[in-house]
Amino acid sequence: MTLIRNISRKLLMMTVLLSSVAAYAEKPIFSASLSKNNIEVGDRFEYIIDIEADRAAQFQTPTYGDTLSQEQRKELQARKRKISSFTDYNENVLEVLEEYPMDTIKVDGRRIFLRKRYLFAAMETGNIDMRPALLYLDKNREKPDTLYSPDSLILSVKRYEALDTTYFLEPAQASMLMMQPSQQGPVVDSLLMAQHLDTDGITSQKDMPFVLAEITDYIIYGIIALIILGFVVWFVVWRIRKRRQNVTVVAGPQLPPHVVANKALEALNHRKLWQNGKIKLYYTELTDILRIYIFGRWGISAMELTTDEIIAALKDIEMPRESRMELVEILRSADMVKFAKAMPEAKENEDNFTRAYYFVENTKHIDLEHNEGKTDITIDTKINE
Repeated sequence: MTLIRNISRKLLMMTVLLSSVAAYAEKPIFSASLSKNNIEVGDRFEYIIDIEADRAAQFQTPTYGDTLSQEQRKELQARKRKISSFTDYNENVLEVLEEYPMDTIKVDGRRIFLRKRYLFAAMETGNIDMRPALLYLDKNREKPDTLYSPDSLILSVKRYEALDTTYFLEPAQASMLMMQPSQQGPVVDSLLMAQHLDTDGITSQKDMPFVLAEITDYIIYGIIALIILGFVVWFVVWRIRKRRQNVTVVAGPQLPPHVVANKALEALNHRKLWQNGKIKLYYTELTDILRIYIFGRWGISAMELTTDEIIAALKDIEMPRESRMELVEILRSADMVKFAKAMPEAKENEDNFTRAYYFVENTKHIDLEHNEGKTDITIDTKINE
């Protein structure tokens, strides 16, 4: 009896051991489903894989799209080269929006029940065959194997259809309406409309109560945008006022406009801005000098005007044609530098300075009483000082 009991115990232990080995070698059982089987192009849907496997089994679910890191992408490509039959999905047909972590649904002894979810968007119309697949590493194989579900999922993607009233007409009436319009108007097939439009749980907009939470985000974004806009306006106004103060300090208030302009031009020439790469600042101050001169000479508020507005304001002012053309050339060149980031050559920078000087000299108001016995000063004299 003792011998029989020992043999029975050994047989029982071998049975348990063989069952464990068989459980380890057992491949995972899985199935898949779609949250929606019929959608319109561009709609989202969930792709769900339910897996039942031994806790010691080694397998991997497909990984899609831009959620991969660079190392994961290389690993995926290497895996595809080893297993030519394994295909993730067609990126031209489906677009992955999100890949959710693996969920553990239940653990029953050695068996574990898992769920993997993906969020896709359909990019093309037609019937899309989505056959579920897993990568499985058998202990007796060096390379992983691709397991396919026996059943395929068919996703039907239809084109987006704008609502057309003729779609809901009775078929016979729709044909007659196309041939001969009815004076009484079309009669809508209410049954067809009810089948096409799923209104379950939908409340008319006019009957919905006002919910502040729905527009809270828009209110916050609007307040932030107004604060940023107010800061930008304040900063621009502050910069303009500062520029005016810096330019007007150059000359004394009691001097004639052309004297103020000449002194400012002389100071600008000595600063050598464009020679040191500060071309934008050079043209900004050069045009500001001319704008202040125009205001002092003819009373035109040129600081607040654009180039075209200044030219239009001076249209009826009597001045030499050559001086008018020189002013236009300076202002146009300055606009190209300030707004188009142009980089003029050194000669053009010098020429525009010369044009500015002669524009002031040729348009200044001559006071005959105070000009007797004075010698004219040319641009060459100014530059060589």
